[in-house]
Amino acid sequence: MKYWDMRWGLINRYNRSQGLRAGVKSSRMNDMRNLYSIVFLCAISNFSFANGGYSSLRQELNQMMELDQSTLHGKTDLNFEELRVKQANRIQEIVTEFGWPTVDMVGQDASQAAWIIVQHADYDKGFQDRMLKIMRPLALEGKINPANYAYLYDRTHHPQLYGTQGKCEGTDFTPFPIQDVEDIDSRRLELKMTTAQAYWDMASERMCGRK
Repeated sequence: MKYWDMRWGLINRYNRSQGLRAGVKSSRMNDMRNLYSIVFLCAISNFSFANGGYSSLRQELNQMMELDQSTLHGKTDLNFEELRVKQANRIQEIVTEFGWPTVDMVGQDASQAAWIIVQHADYDKGFQDRMLKIMRPLALEGKINPANYAYLYDRTHHPQLYGTQGKCEGTDFTPFPIQDVEDIDSRRLELKMTTAQAYWDMASERMCGRK
């Protein structure tokens, strides 16, 4: 039985192709590797041009993302555990100076980059919670991809609110426990997300192999 987070696009195929090994440490790293496919899923549904006045910040965030991914996949000599601390600290500095990097400020890719770096800061729940508080009003206003807020919230809170975290049981995606599950679709609608059942059906097909 494999555990999934609904951010990961075609992770089942990815994991098989990469021949990833089981184990606590490798599972954690696999979860991080699998994160990137959501970038493509989110980008195609919420594209926007960046503000030219933030071109340096946009370039920096994209470079941070590239370094994050390259190091995570063993394509650099850097230590990923050390890098993610350094990068998270830089995100804190950026947010303090500019606010959260919105799509209008830096473009979709760079805004996504900031979110992914925060996702990787699992060692610092306080930092992630601070970023969530900043992201929520921006998500409701459509200034960032609203789903990013939902994914990060569910990743860091148990029980979850939006049903994005779960596991494959056979060919069915089963979400982890959800708070006030009867209200889940209202919460998802607030963030302009599909219904929970539609999401889980998609997960079952794309991740769990349902035909």
